[in-house]
Amino acid sequence: MDQTPHLFFLLFLPIAILYIATGVLYLFDIEGGVDEQIEYTVSLPKGLPNNEQETLNVISPIVQPAEVALPADFYLEDGWIGWYGYKRQVYLEPSEDKQSAILHVKEHDLWHQFLLIHKGHAGPLFWFSAIMLGASLLFSLISGLVVAFAVPKFRKAAVQFTSLGFIALVVAFFIGG
Repeated sequence: MDQTPHLFFLLFLPIAILYIATGVLYLFDIEGGVDEQIEYTVSLPKGLPNNEQETLNVISPIVQPAEVALPADFYLEDGWIGWYGYKRQVYLEPSEDKQSAILHVKEHDLWHQFLLIHKGHAGPLFWFSAIMLGASLLFSLISGLVVAFAVPKFRKAAVQFTSLGFIALVVAFFIGG
């Protein structure tokens, strides 16, 4: 019997372990931290920048993007301006008068990087791996359910446990809210 389909699922075992470990530890507020943080004071005579290019113009005299690789995800919301990625975060923390800011460059430690992979901040390769992991798990669960329903002696237990799992999910959702 060909074992290739079963071995294919083992391809996703490392990322499944990563997602399980980071998810469980995140539930216990174990999030990792910052290995290194550098701060610079930035003058903002024109006020806060309004877009990514203006922000680059403000920080370029201080930190060259070639020296500090900026993460791909730029954000501008509620006065917070910067870039966020799983390896580092670069952002401006404006002062109350909005005429100056502190430029933070934070290098995330390894555990925080793992957590941010779990949260979807690690780029297309990890997104693709996570989607494929989800698809393989869904395929495994559905195929197991189909097999259980197809075998008469497992049908009743399959209905009972599937119903119990669904009810537990609904109850947990309403209790947790």
